[in-house]
Amino acid sequence: MLRLLLGMMLGLLLIPAPALAAPDGEPAPPQASTVPDPQVAHRIGNKDKKAEQEQQMTDAEKEAEKRRKDRASRVVVLKWPQTETDYMDETLRRNVRSRIDRADALFFPSVDLYQNGRKVPDKTVIPANQPAMVPDSNLDAIVAETNRVSAIPWDALTPAEWGLEGNKLLRLVDTVWFVEKVEQREPLFLLYSQIGNAAENQNNPAPPFYEAIGGQFVNYYFYLCATLALQDPSLMSKLTNQDLNGAVTFYLQQLQQGTYPMFPLDFELENEFDLDQFDKEYEVLLNGLPVEIDYEAQVIVPLGRHDIYLKRKDTGHGLSEKLVVDKLEEKAYFVRDVARKKMGIEFIDQLFKHPNECTPELDGDILNYLAIYAKLHSQAEIYIAVPRYGNPNKVWIWRYDRSTATLQLVGGGNDGFPVRFAAVGSVGILYNWATFSVDDEISESDVQGVLETSAQGELQDRLDANPEAGTLPFSLELRGHYNRLMIAAGIEGGYNLASEGKYVERYHTPVHGGDFDNDLITIQAQDRQETERTDENGDPVLDENGDPVPGPDLYSGPEALHFSRFNRYIYGAVGVGLGRDASLGFGPRLALKVGWTNLPYAIQTTGHFGWTIEGENLISALPSTNRVRPLLDIDARAGVAISLPGSIQSDLAQSYDSEKIVAPVFGLTAGIGTTF
Repeated sequence: MLRLLLGMMLGLLLIPAPALAAPDGEPAPPQASTVPDPQVAHRIGNKDKKAEQEQQMTDAEKEAEKRRKDRASRVVVLKWPQTETDYMDETLRRNVRSRIDRADALFFPSVDLYQNGRKVPDKTVIPANQPAMVPDSNLDAIVAETNRVSAIPWDALTPAEWGLEGNKLLRLVDTVWFVEKVEQREPLFLLYSQIGNAAENQNNPAPPFYEAIGGQFVNYYFYLCATLALQDPSLMSKLTNQDLNGAVTFYLQQLQQGTYPMFPLDFELENEFDLDQFDKEYEVLLNGLPVEIDYEAQVIVPLGRHDIYLKRKDTGHGLSEKLVVDKLEEKAYFVRDVARKKMGIEFIDQLFKHPNECTPELDGDILNYLAIYAKLHSQAEIYIAVPRYGNPNKVWIWRYDRSTATLQLVGGGNDGFPVRFAAVGSVGILYNWATFSVDDEISESDVQGVLETSAQGELQDRLDANPEAGTLPFSLELRGHYNRLMIAAGIEGGYNLASEGKYVERYHTPVHGGDFDNDLITIQAQDRQETERTDENGDPVLDENGDPVPGPDLYSGPEALHFSRFNRYIYGAVGVGLGRDASLGFGPRLALKVGWTNLPYAIQTTGHFGWTIEGENLISALPSTNRVRPLLDIDARAGVAISLPGSIQSDLAQSYDSEKIVAPVFGLTAGIGTTF
């Protein structure tokens, strides 16, 4: 009965509730539908799609930025001992970029050069042949060999034969001389386990298979397996052989219990450490896995082998170190200080032993580290810079030559002026809507009739003018380039291209002259009429003493004008270079020019996009040196001319609504020149 009652109650609960009836027999209100609104779903889908597209764009931008940085020149700055100038010094950066003609060069500390971990154990390998990274094929060989040995039963070989197998496997350890990726950990872990197994089966507990760790004699390769598993316990699942698993687990448990001594890796540099700055620059990998550095600049590790890699977060690679510590001879290992002493102090001593030699003599380790660093950054030029005595204005620079695996002196001290210059002569075509030109056959009466002024100073009529006058510009420009900054000054003449016409403008000097001196007279002082200033009601304006305020002089006679086929434009410019060779003055650029023209009397401001090409790239016969290089230049401009008070164009703008004080200017020029 109880079951029946429970079943009935359950059935009532499962019956769907009827729709609520509307009052007065009206249709019941619609129930909420569980089917999504197609429009809502469409909006949600578009939103997700937009977010995905934005993410793709962000990823693409990051990848493009990474590629750009990978190709940029890399300058490693060796800090002079007991001074403060380092790779972050802006004065040093500007000077070096200018000296090596690489405006996009990136700067790094000397410790990044230290590559002791990546150096192959085989000492017969010359620097140029250093591989820098462990090939994946080496891992395949290890996996194949460990699989072969793991299939051999312990009693299938004699102890001596197991000793031979152990030595054969031991030689494979050097094929994974530096662990920097997670994928390298498992093959090395399995290799260690099989070496440890061979050592157990040979029944001869002696080095190199057995070592004393913290005063305890251990199977060294089982112990190394345990140190890898201490970082990543999931590796233990790779040991399917129960005996091997149990042997390694024993050492792992002892490590976890603190049976074996630990010691700190310290990352401070010259007794200083800023964790936030360090984290911005580097990610620390220990045996291929990332580790966190504490505020004391340390990470605690067990004795044994540790592959330390500072991976740069911006671009490229930092130092690498393979550290094998079986005894606690020191309280800590100072990773970056060791690198600084080798690639800072010792490197500087060798570079300045004979500072004026083009190719300094360097010891094998430093050459190896340079070769490895260059191979890690195969798309970039590598430079070494030393601010001698800490002076950022006296920087010695060497470039690494990949073909010879040597350093070549680029410049010493302050021997190179950091600013590059270029002189360019150009011609082209220019249209200036502010230019006012007339027929040069005009007579005296025509001029007087057109340009006579009334009491209000308004022009009574207008010549048949061409405000779209075409001009043939020819210019001479001097540029100075300092990294990406360009400053220029120049003078440009313009030839009026009208078949019969000349520029016309008022003179703006005390002494009038020109082609029409015989037709027009110069207005003298007695020909001027003194006036009084009046207000809007026509009443005179009085000063504080009650005297009338003088108004502008009105001219009573004809005016002498300046007619010429040529005009003049004097200007200054500031710009920025956009290409890799911006410091040299080559590549694309953007610039702003501001200057003054005499015909018309106006301020002219134009924006420019130009491109300078090294002439030697087009014509190999053109001679060139380090600073003197021929060039070809093209420049497009667009801007405005602003007529100044006293210009004919300004008067026209006041008298005729169709005329403007601000008029457009545009044109194109091409030229040749040289840097120096």
